[in-house]
Amino acid sequence: MNKTKYQALADEFSLAIGSGKLSPNARLPSVRELMQQHQLSLATVTTALRTLEQQGLIEPRDKSGYFVKPKANQAQASDTKTNLKAARAISDVVHSTSIAQKIESTSKTFPVLRNWAPAEDLFPGQRWQSLLGSVIRRHPFLPTRPARGYGHPQLRGELARRSAENGCFLREDELIVTQGATEALLLALRATTEAGDRVLVQAPVSELFSRLLETLSLVPVEINSNVDQASFIAELEGVLDADNPPGVMLLVVNYHFPSGALMPLTTKRHLIRLAEKYALTIIEDDVYGDLQHDGSRPLTLKSFDMKGNVIYVNSCSKSLAPGLRIGWLAAGKWRERIEYLKSASASSVNELSQLVLAEFLAQGSHVPHLRKFRKLLKSRAEEYLAILRPALGNAVELKDVPGGYSYWLPLPEAVSAEDILQKINLFWPLLNSIGPSITSVDTPQVAIVSHGLCINTSIPLTDPLRQSLTAFCFYLRGLY
Repeated sequence: MNKTKYQALADEFSLAIGSGKLSPNARLPSVRELMQQHQLSLATVTTALRTLEQQGLIEPRDKSGYFVKPKANQAQASDTKTNLKAARAISDVVHSTSIAQKIESTSKTFPVLRNWAPAEDLFPGQRWQSLLGSVIRRHPFLPTRPARGYGHPQLRGELARRSAENGCFLREDELIVTQGATEALLLALRATTEAGDRVLVQAPVSELFSRLLETLSLVPVEINSNVDQASFIAELEGVLDADNPPGVMLLVVNYHFPSGALMPLTTKRHLIRLAEKYALTIIEDDVYGDLQHDGSRPLTLKSFDMKGNVIYVNSCSKSLAPGLRIGWLAAGKWRERIEYLKSASASSVNELSQLVLAEFLAQGSHVPHLRKFRKLLKSRAEEYLAILRPALGNAVELKDVPGGYSYWLPLPEAVSAEDILQKINLFWPLLNSIGPSITSVDTPQVAIVSHGLCINTSIPLTDPLRQSLTAFCFYLRGLY
């Protein structure tokens, strides 16, 4: 069986340490140096380093990088893996909350991606203000009441009714309301995996997925084919047919971030059959599913799931109201375990926010909003492509944007993503501006995601922004 990229890198260092080529206290190359030397992604390099750390061979030192552990420390670390299961069982009651706090803390390292959202002018701000005042007047004692653990019945009922639009037909009692989609994904991964497990994920891997897997000590197994490619199923089946295949897959099938790929219906049906055949649990992140530019909303994987193999995750942050921080999940056959973890985490979602969202859905306000929202997303994406295509020429193939609000351009392997950002900040700072110069929310124009350039196509183009983007694209053209 072929080794994964992270395993090959970890084995290389393990052999060097064991043979004495790397002596105790020797400093390893930086993450950036390893990415460039071995032509690997950030997720692959960090997973390899994490593996070596778990084996007790290396250790991180504050602001200095990774170093080879002294042999005495390696011996002390040999029992760590043996104790993982016991420690996990003891810490279930408090671990979900601590991990969520750690992820939030880690996200401060990636401020651009944390603020990667549709432009604020796309959302119905006045409508939300009106609903907020109305709900407060009708429920004046709401702040004094404890929130329900799995979500307010009114909101769960509305979410269940709305699920019919996605073809899911979810029941109210199978829905759990969470603090955004991040908590829902965290609960799903906590319920279905243990530290050290391998998890299937499509490349390029988003920073959020990488942080979740790293925080839970999970190992990503990347599927390099896009979900809209015919080779996706064949590549996945090859991994599942190998020895000791992963039992969980973390996936975005509708407008995958950052690639923007949309999985065809036939592939979705085939994927569900594979999940049944190999007892594969799929965690479906559908936060971009409402952002199609034309036609009907794409169906979810959950729409075809008859055996409870799909854990469905969604939120209102990308399409309705980012500030409400409301997510939800349908747990499938993992419902009992996820309910336990949710109750043990002592986290609940603000009921005022839940009732405001429930009212918005009950009144049908989401229907005209989404119609206008999608139309604007499409027209703005077309404006961006009208700049990118002539400026980049034939240097890179530019596909149409079927949905979402991001356009991702993979960078050449020899190009440093950090150097690109430095060039942007030096010559075209408007592209990396955050704040009212572009939009009233902290939304940047560009970001580096998995060694590719991600452009936020939801931000309205001004003349200065258009000029900066055009000039930058001509510079970028020379690098391919």
